[in-house]
Amino acid sequence: CNLGSINLVQHVNGRSIDVEKLERSVTTAIRMLDNVIDINFYPVTKARNSNLRHRPVGLGFMGFQDCLHQLRIPYASVEAVEFADRSMEMIAYNAYWASSELARERGRYASYEGSLWSQGVLPYDSMKLLAEARGNSDYLKVDNSITLDWDALREQIKTYGMRNSNCLAIAPTATISNIIGVSACIEPTFQNLFVKSNLSGEFTVVNEYLVRDLKDRGLWDEVMIAD
Repeated sequence: CNLGSINLVQHVNGRSIDVEKLERSVTTAIRMLDNVIDINFYPVTKARNSNLRHRPVGLGFMGFQDCLHQLRIPYASVEAVEFADRSMEMIAYNAYWASSELARERGRYASYEGSLWSQGVLPYDSMKLLAEARGNSDYLKVDNSITLDWDALREQIKTYGMRNSNCLAIAPTATISNIIGVSACIEPTFQNLFVKSNLSGEFTVVNEYLVRDLKDRGLWDEVMIAD
């Protein structure tokens, strides 16, 4: 389970994402995750053989709700969907590019030949392929627009291949997000003040953005906490 997560809220600058910072973070994260494959301890031989042959990693992110709070975007809104689309496109694009650069530096993963990557098929193409397979182009009602140069990425992969068979995952950040102090993965804020318990201990989780707004309005007191 070779996973890592980008703290997305640390990459929001004002009213937008800091594109250059996010690119640096994703590139570094993919390199670190690829390193883990080689230095990891594998109690099961099959797991070791599989990881070394296919080199899958899973980069996700956390703090999505925090970003929406900072940008003043309601979770259940078209703007939130657009922000998710654009931010995840940046993470995916840079993750694939970073893996291809590692392939140039360190070599392709062993089972690369014959994979969808080697055929020029990117995960971005999966929705189109699904619609074609089911004979209904209207089957998936999603926004297929792009903002980055995916053709350049295809050429990059065609030339150098990929270091990792898988790059992304919806990483389960339930505990580490509590430790860092951000919302888990893409989860919305479902309660403004609660205590979470697990094997790592007890975590008091507070909606700090709500507290900040209440303080600005002079409404933060013991009565409000009790309410």
